[in-house]
Amino acid sequence: MRLKTLIISILTLASLAGSSFLLKSETTTLQENRQLAGGAATVLDRSFSAFEIPAEGLSEVELAKHVETDPLFDRSHIPLKDHLNAGLGPLHNAKSCSACHALNGRGRPVEGESLFRVSLREEEGTMPVPGIGFQLQDRATFGHEPEALVVRSWVEEEGLRKLKSQITRPDGTELAEEVVARSLRIPPPVIGMGLLEAIPEADILSNADPDDLDGDGISGRPVWNTNENGDRHIGRFGWKAMPSSVLQQSVNAYLDDMGITTPINQETTLADNGLPADISWDELEGVTYYTQTLGVPATAELSSSRIVRQGVKLFNQLECASCHVAKQKTGNNPDAVAAVINNQTIWPYTDLLLHDMGPGLDDGVAEHGLSESAEWRTPPLWGIGLTKRINHYVGFLHDGRARTLEEAILWHGGEAESSKKRYESLKDNQKVQLLTWLEQL
Repeated sequence: MRLKTLIISILTLASLAGSSFLLKSETTTLQENRQLAGGAATVLDRSFSAFEIPAEGLSEVELAKHVETDPLFDRSHIPLKDHLNAGLGPLHNAKSCSACHALNGRGRPVEGESLFRVSLREEEGTMPVPGIGFQLQDRATFGHEPEALVVRSWVEEEGLRKLKSQITRPDGTELAEEVVARSLRIPPPVIGMGLLEAIPEADILSNADPDDLDGDGISGRPVWNTNENGDRHIGRFGWKAMPSSVLQQSVNAYLDDMGITTPINQETTLADNGLPADISWDELEGVTYYTQTLGVPATAELSSSRIVRQGVKLFNQLECASCHVAKQKTGNNPDAVAAVINNQTIWPYTDLLLHDMGPGLDDGVAEHGLSESAEWRTPPLWGIGLTKRINHYVGFLHDGRARTLEEAILWHGGEAESSKKRYESLKDNQKVQLLTWLEQL
């Protein structure tokens, strides 16, 4: 057993021994137990390593494969000396998956743990920046120059802060904010991705109402994209819900964030420079399998506790659940990477759809004509209360601007404007109840 796995096992046992969230006299059924956020795949651990633990219920063979593929997520890539421009980069944002997803959690809005999506402000943010494209790579291997250097700072107004950045090309030319829109993106946690991938498309579409036909002000819409096989599917990962599968998400991260080609885009690579893909099918599938089989931590409170009862009541009264749909059900796929992923009632608090979040969160960068600049995928809330414990830092929303959950709520606008106003009208003790409930997720 690898040292990392042994340490996690010891911490898990210690956590379970003294934990207040053990399943004691729960009155709800297993399938309706909100505490089991990932259904039977839930991990009963809320330590700093909670996001690194494999899903509960994996078979012996599945668990062995998870442990075997774990190091691939931590692997620090390097340029390949025997092939020109092969391996890492030469332009990149990070050298490994774990460099961005610290302990498999969210990144911070700092160099090395986040990246910038950019576009020209003309044509509503759909045009790439010459010499850069849609993603700015601020690091380069020896002998190369990064596309630009970025200086980040925060501007605070009325208790809320937003990012201000200065982007300068290597020749000293500064990219003016009036010309180049920029969107800082922090990496989201990678827990429960196999479960989210297993939610049937029909269930996702059942919550979509792009034309707001029911008149409730919520018009979540799906993003239709082609997957690695060229098939049309609903996107469900990332801040803009672009990739439709965990494999596609992995391919995009390798290429865009590390400058590493995979067998998925090998044909293009061979056409460009005659080189094979930088990593093998085995490594690509291994990293994908590792993230697909990560567990989801149980909530801190029993589903029958007063905190949960009050929190859920307020969450529904504010109509937060219109987008942060509490309960989902995974399908029954005979080819699922792990049997425990199938037929699970899970509590991710997301509809995996895009929503217009208003001008406050509109950063001017659209995504290839598939999403508008003010549209964001509803992020899952499971595990959100562990953010500081895992990363020693709290930064919510796509760019980490919100230092608290309350700040994140107050940045909501657009389709969520009415929910925000309902929150602002709550009594102080009710706000505490809602925030306390969120922190135990």
